[in-house]
Amino acid sequence: MPIPSALPLINKPQTTKDRVFIILSTTYPLSLTELQHAIKNQFNISVSFQSVRKAVLQLVEDGVLVKDGKKFLFNNEWIIGLVKYGNILQKQYLAKTRDKSQMQIGEHTTVYTLNSLVDLDYIWNGLIHNAFKDPQSPKIITFKAEHFWFLIATLAQETDLMRELLRKGIKLYYICYGSTALDKWTVQMYKQIGIHCMSLPKPKTFRSGLSIGTYGDDIIQTQQPERLARKINDFFLIHEHAKDMPLIGISEFVHAKEEMRLQVIHDPVLAESVRKDVMKNFK
Repeated sequence: MPIPSALPLINKPQTTKDRVFIILSTTYPLSLTELQHAIKNQFNISVSFQSVRKAVLQLVEDGVLVKDGKKFLFNNEWIIGLVKYGNILQKQYLAKTRDKSQMQIGEHTTVYTLNSLVDLDYIWNGLIHNAFKDPQSPKIITFKAEHFWFLIATLAQETDLMRELLRKGIKLYYICYGSTALDKWTVQMYKQIGIHCMSLPKPKTFRSGLSIGTYGDDIIQTQQPERLARKINDFFLIHEHAKDMPLIGISEFVHAKEEMRLQVIHDPVLAESVRKDVMKNFK
């Protein structure tokens, strides 16, 4: 999700762009001439037509506004992005229930302790972005788990993240070890997005509730507590179709208070080994 452009000074607008932003927040669509008159009437200030035109075109270039004929209004996609970004900031800064600890174990390993799957998902997504800051790291993601619960719990955010990664030229290879109808649906959803994804029988050595992925030179993994893993497994067994999934059932395991650890290992050699083990299934 692209970070929204800086918001204007609502109480003390300093520029023509600020004033255009404020006016179109309540009255739209408007032409350049209408915006010029609105600025004069609302702020008791005269601005040139060229000044208004320059401000509007800059907002269009930034993706904030769109043109409708000869008039302008806010871009719906930008509004949605702003709401999502606000939700993330609220979660990170204002949620009193958030409980996260971080512990450094050695030079290349970090462990996060979290109290719910929803918190784990937010941290994991942030770590994905950080993993590709180094331009030299392999632009490949591999991932394997029994159930892709996160696609069900945060469908819009997950698909947005995957599409953003694909746009950046990052290739994704996912293996699902679940065999339920709901597992097959999640695999198909990922394939539709453009991810290399397949279902395989779960190896005897692969523990229920384990998730492990490689992101460039990093390995990220977590092991769900046994009780939570059973809860998720039961959910996937009971519900055969996405349309039948009750929201309350999803919420019960996503927000369940269960302490779990998220381990991040920066090890290019180990990451390459795990990556090859996954990718050999796609040849």
